[in-house]
Amino acid sequence: MSASYCPLLSIVVPVYNVGGYLLDTLDSIAAQSYSNIEIICVDDGSTDGSGELLDLYAARDSRFAVYHEVNRGVSAARNFGIDKAHGEIVLFVDADDLLKSNACDVIRQAFDNDDQVDILKFSADPFPIELSNPWLTSTLSLDDEEYSGYSDKLVFYAKTRPFPWNGAYRLSFLRDHELYFPVGLTLGEDQVFSFATLGRSSRTKLLSDSLYDYRLSRKDSAMCLMAQDEKLRLQKHLQVVDCIMADWGKQGRFEGESGRSMLLFVADFLVFDLLEIRNQAVREELLRELQRILSKYLTIDEIEQLLSGDRILKFYQQLLAQDGPASFGASSIYSFVAELKGYKAAVFMLIDRAKTSLLTACGVLSAKDIQDDLFEDAPSISEAIEAFKSRS
Repeated sequence: MSASYCPLLSIVVPVYNVGGYLLDTLDSIAAQSYSNIEIICVDDGSTDGSGELLDLYAARDSRFAVYHEVNRGVSAARNFGIDKAHGEIVLFVDADDLLKSNACDVIRQAFDNDDQVDILKFSADPFPIELSNPWLTSTLSLDDEEYSGYSDKLVFYAKTRPFPWNGAYRLSFLRDHELYFPVGLTLGEDQVFSFATLGRSSRTKLLSDSLYDYRLSRKDSAMCLMAQDEKLRLQKHLQVVDCIMADWGKQGRFEGESGRSMLLFVADFLVFDLLEIRNQAVREELLRELQRILSKYLTIDEIEQLLSGDRILKFYQQLLAQDGPASFGASSIYSFVAELKGYKAAVFMLIDRAKTSLLTACGVLSAKDIQDDLFEDAPSISEAIEAFKSRS
């Protein structure tokens, strides 16, 4: 491609009741140093006035196209945006986050320099930084790497999951493979999309450049609200695992190292939380559902072959026994951690839990108080609308 090549970039923004945060998000997109962009704003049935702000913004900037839809969830909104996109490259911006001013220019150059790239993943900054944690900060900090074809390292270990908004995708790649977000999942749809896209990409590029600011301060976000209902959250995660494994079978990746890596992912993503449930009846119910899901895709003989020599095999053998789910007690989590990550990790976990229990008993820690102190209410959408109207 020539150095002067200027492809159209399509930016898909799903919007649902994000309050005054929306104005900053739209401003960050409008201020991009690379201007050959279209912004597809999908109002997913907002009831807080977000739709009005979108219409006002689009009236002043013709690059913004607004679609008002009935509420169907973020997956349906993103899929709608994919179908409406005209650009060669598509990226996703959540309606309370920010796109750094040079993001589209860097993305354009990366695709311009390699016309075989299907997916570009880039770094991001969580904010406010005091709400972040080491896992998130590390996950959002990528290394400069390139991958040709399928790679277990790319899919499982290169910090490319689970978020879709720190990525840009060649639109023809998504459409040729009919890759969309799973409608119906209200938690974990990002993981399903990541496995589906990364597993099929012919060429993937990772950038250390931080191009996105990820907001952490919404206590009314779906993730925060779901975290308050432990059983419901884990039921949703079980659905996610079912969807991922179903697609993994379609890709033909249950053999060899990719099959082993998937079983390790399931253990790390889900099983720890399942075993942490103190209510025995609920724990057994959810473990039986995991047992059912695993049995749909793999036999115990296949699992034993994939995990031959792995400590974690002992867990799967116990789970898939006829009465396996009932055999896990309240202390099983420690043996599971030892099987997955080693006995030293299990000892450290036991010590940390004892410290937390002691502090809570002494009144030093309160999870509810900490959550209420850290998260803030969204600014008023009416104030954002008035601020926008007042601009000359």
